[in-house]
Amino acid sequence: MTQMSRTRQVTINAATNYIRFFFSMVVSFWLIPFIIRNLGQDMYGLWTLSFSLIGFFSLLDFGFGLGVVKWTGETKISGEVEYRNHMLSTVFFVYVFVAIVGMILLGGFSFFYAKVFSIPEPFQGIAVTVLLILGLRSLLIQIPLSLFKGILFGEQRIYQINIIQTIGTLLYASSAYVVLSQGKGVVWLAIVNCVSFLLENILYFLLAYKKVANLSISPKKVQKEYLREAVSFSFYSFLTTIAGLVLFQTDVIIIQITLNLTLVGLYSIAIKISEYAFLLTKQLVNVLTPLISELKEKKEYDSIRFLLLDLSKYIMATGVILTATIYVFGQELLVFWVGSEFTGATVPLLLLMTSFMISIPELIASNVLTMTGNQKFTAKVSVFSIIVNVGSSLLLVRPLGLVGIALGTLISSFVNNVILTLSKVAKEYEFPAYWYLSKVFLPACLPGLALVGIGFTIKYFYSVSSVWDMIIKAIPGGLAYVVIFWEFFTDKKMKKTIIGKIARKAHSKEI
Repeated sequence: MTQMSRTRQVTINAATNYIRFFFSMVVSFWLIPFIIRNLGQDMYGLWTLSFSLIGFFSLLDFGFGLGVVKWTGETKISGEVEYRNHMLSTVFFVYVFVAIVGMILLGGFSFFYAKVFSIPEPFQGIAVTVLLILGLRSLLIQIPLSLFKGILFGEQRIYQINIIQTIGTLLYASSAYVVLSQGKGVVWLAIVNCVSFLLENILYFLLAYKKVANLSISPKKVQKEYLREAVSFSFYSFLTTIAGLVLFQTDVIIIQITLNLTLVGLYSIAIKISEYAFLLTKQLVNVLTPLISELKEKKEYDSIRFLLLDLSKYIMATGVILTATIYVFGQELLVFWVGSEFTGATVPLLLLMTSFMISIPELIASNVLTMTGNQKFTAKVSVFSIIVNVGSSLLLVRPLGLVGIALGTLISSFVNNVILTLSKVAKEYEFPAYWYLSKVFLPACLPGLALVGIGFTIKYFYSVSSVWDMIIKAIPGGLAYVVIFWEFFTDKKMKKTIIGKIARKAHSKEI
C-alpha cells in the first residue's frame, strides 16, 4: 500500500468514525433524558447497574478480539490466508463455548443478584429479567459474532462497520421510543436493545463473508497449536481490557454497594458524559490499531514515533477543548440535559473529565506497545490499575461520596496512564520521557487557559438559559483555543501540509 493510499484509507475510516460517533451522541443526547422521564430515576439506576454488571461478562472475550484484528491485519501483508483461517476458526469456537458457559454462570448468579446488591423488593423480579435479557445480548450474541466485526476491522473496512453500527443505533433508538411511548417498561427496553444488537451483528457476519477474500470458519480448522498461540497473545490483551472496564463499570457497583441506587443513576450521567468524550477521542485511535500492526511489520519506526508524539498532541488538543468547556459549562449541561436533580454529579464530572484528558496520550502509547510485542507490560499496568482504582475508590467513597469515587479514577489514571505507560513507550522508542510534557501536554493544555477564562467571563455577564444558548456561549472560547494552538503550537510542516491541501481543493473547485 502506498503512503497516499494508506493516508486516504485512514482518513476515510477516521472521518466515518467521527460521523458515526456524532450521530450516536446526538441520538443518546435525546434518548437518555427520554428514558429517564419514562422509567424514573431509580429504574434508570437499575438499567445502568444491569449494564455495568453485564459489562464484566464481556471479559469472557479473554482478549481474543485484539488478536483477531492483529492476525487479520498482518495477513493482508503476508498473504497467509490459511494461517488466518485456522486462528479465526479456533477463536470462534472458543467463543461459542465461552458464551454458553458464561450464560450458565449468569443464570446461577441471577438467583443471588437482588440480594447481593440490595435491590428493593418491588424491583427484584424486573431486575433479574433485565439482567438475563442483557446477558443474552452480551454473551450469546456479542461474544461469538464479535469475531466478524474484528475481521472487518483488521481488514481496515472500518467505514463499513460504521455504516452498520449507525443502522443499529437508529434501529435501537426508534424501537426504544416506540415501546416507552406506549408505556412499556425497562424489560421491553432490554428486549429491543437485544434484538437490534442481534440484527447489527448479523450484518457484520454477512459483510465479512462477502468482502474478505477466502474467509473460512470451520470446526475442522480448530487445532491445539493455534489455540496455544492465540492464548499466548490474548492473555495479556485480556488483562489490559480489564482496565477499561474498571474505569466505566466498577465505580457504579461500588456506589450501589456502599451508597444507594439513586446515586448510581446520578453518577452514571457523569460517567456517560466522560465516556462520550473518551469515545470521541478513540475514533481516530481505533483506526490506528491495524495500521500500527502494518507499520511494525514494515519496521517503520519513525512513523510510530510520529504517532506517539505529534499525533498525540493533536488528538489531546481536541480532548482539552472538550474538558475545558465542561469545566466552564458542566453544571449547566447537567441541568438542561437531564434536570436540576442531577447537579450533584457536577464535581464528579469535572474529575472524570480531568482523568480522561490526561489519559489521551496513553491511548496511543498503550496501543503501540500492545501491537508491537509489549503486551505483557500493558497487562501488568492494567492489573496495577485495578488495584489503585478500586483501592482508592473504596478508601474515599465513605468520607467523600461520589467525589471520592471519581478521585479514585483520577488517581489511577495519573499513576498508570501518565507515569508508567508513557515512560515505557519513551524508552522503547528512544526519546526522553519529558518530551511528553514539553511536546504533548503543555502545547495542548496551555491554550485551554484562554478557553476557560473567556468562558467564565461570558457566564459572569450573561447567564445560560438553554443547551443551545450554552453551545453558542462556548464557541468564543473554543475559537480562541484553536487560534492560539494554530499560531503557537502547530508545527510549521503541519501548517504547510494543511494549507496546501486547502489550496489544492480550492483550486480544483475553481477549475
